[in-house]
Amino acid sequence: MKETTKELLKQFERDYEIYVSATEALTYWILYARVTRESDPETRHFHHGLKYVSGPGQDGNVLVLRDPFISDSYSVEDWGKMETIDDFVEKGLARILEEKETMAGMPAGGCGTGCA
Repeated sequence: MKETTKELLKQFERDYEIYVSATEALTYWILYARVTRESDPETRHFHHGLKYVSGPGQDGNVLVLRDPFISDSYSVEDWGKMETIDDFVEKGLARILEEKETMAGMPAGGCGTGCA
């Protein structure tokens, strides 16, 4: 991973208060984010986990796990061509912001039994 990508991760955490980490292995890449969601102002903050898994030779296919510590459910998305973890991280950070916007409209405690 390039030094500029490491700096991008740090800057992203500072700017959006989203904790992110990236893992690079020989056959896979993982981007994990803990998104802080404000609940009722009188209660504590909730964290929602997002985990993205891909790797070299995956033709842009990304395994998406929403709140991986609560559920094993996942979806697969096509993010386009990614040759390095740096490409993966860049696209992943944009996707995390999209997910955060989506989560803003959901109840802070999760979706309960209404989830599909």
